[in-house]
Order: sequence, then C-alpha cells, then structure tokens
Amino acid sequence: MRGSFEHVYQLLTSYFVEVRLVDPDFVIDIQTTSCKDKRFTRCFWCFGPPKKTYKLLRPIVVIGRTFLKGRYHGILLTAIAIDPSNRIFPLAFSITDSETTESWTYFLEMFGANFHGYDTRFVVISDRNPRIINVVPKVFLFAIHTFYAFNISNNIKTTLENTKIAFRMAAEALTSIDFDKHINVIQNTDPVGLQYILGIPKETWSNLYIPMSRYVVSPYCSNYHLLYEK
Repeated sequence: MRGSFEHVYQLLTSYFVEVRLVDPDFVIDIQTTSCKDKRFTRCFWCFGPPKKTYKLLRPIVVIGRTFLKGRYHGILLTAIAIDPSNRIFPLAFSITDSETTESWTYFLEMFGANFHGYDTRFVVISDRNPRIINVVPKVFLFAIHTFYAFNISNNIKTTLENTKIAFRMAAEALTSIDFDKHINVIQNTDPVGLQYILGIPKETWSNLYIPMSRYVVSPYCSNYHLLYEK
C-alpha cells in the first residue's frame, strides 16, 4: 500500500479483506481501542493454511521484533521457521504500539492457536528479553526456549576477541570433548567472561545440551542457521 501513514492504516482492514479473497485460509485479527472510535492498537496475520504448512517445517520457531519507521512508529513482531531445505520460512506477523509483556502474549497466543496448539514440543529461539522469557513458558508449556548465542556473545563484557570466538565454537560443538576444550580456553584467558557465560544455562545456547531429540539447533548465527540432524 502506498500513500500517507494515515491513509495506509485506514485501508488496513480493506487490504486484509482483499488478501482473504485470494487466500481463503488467510488469518487476520485487528484490535481497536473501542467500538466507538475504532482506533487501531494492534493486529496479527498469517498466511494459510497455517497448521498444514507448519507440519511441513522443522519444529523450530524463531521469534523477534524490529522497529517501524514513520509517523506512528510501533513494533513489528515476527515468527519464522526453517523448511527441510534449511531456508527461512516466514510464519506470522503482528504490528503493535510497543514491545510489552501484553503484546508478546497476544502475538504468541495467536500464533499458537493458528499453528500447532499448546501441547506440541518444539524449540523457540529468541533474544534474552525478559518479557519474552516470562511469556514463552506460560503460553507454550512444552516448548524448549533457547537464546541466540550470537546475542549472548555480543553481551560478553570483554575486550578479548578470542573469548567470543571460543564461545562460538563451544556453542556449535557437538561433542563434550570439543565443548570442554573451548570452555577451558575461555577459563584460561578470560575468567570474568566465563563467569557471565556460565550464568546462562548451557541448555539454552549450546548445540550439545539443548534437549531436543531429533534436531540439532545452532542459535549462534544472526541468520538463524540451523544444523542438520545428528
């Protein structure tokens, strides 16, 4: 849609109606402040058929957010998956005014209701935003919540580049021997950095210790690279 931001938001409902004419399985939810003024607050959408599509993808969902530019600003929340060919597959989107516990709850509940239900075992990858950390286990009781090792690496307060390299190698290690070797490198050169790393459960960032039976998840890379099965 083109034009001013005011005009675009006014056409949002009409646009979604047109999309549904092409894709009958298209899912949309728009929320407003009240029935009287109907001021836009947030929306959710995904292309269909969601549940059938999700069954063809790996049981791994990457969630994140980005800031919208323009007069009204706002936040775009996204959920993506990985197809069998290791390619990124967009799943669901939500526009909201700000990143809050309420907005993440709304997005994840809508996502869960349309894709797989709440009793499915799968991996969620996200950053360590406290709002996400609090919401994920409440919405998805059986999900394994993991974090971007890339994000953890950037937050290690160290001037030693070798620490981040060794951490990346530890995160991607597939054997305990390799994992311990890289951790020992950090211990010998940067004990402060190691203290920060070990303060985060290794089950949330290490390939070796993530408790997933069939898939090996590598949440290190910024492009959500996922390794093949063991």
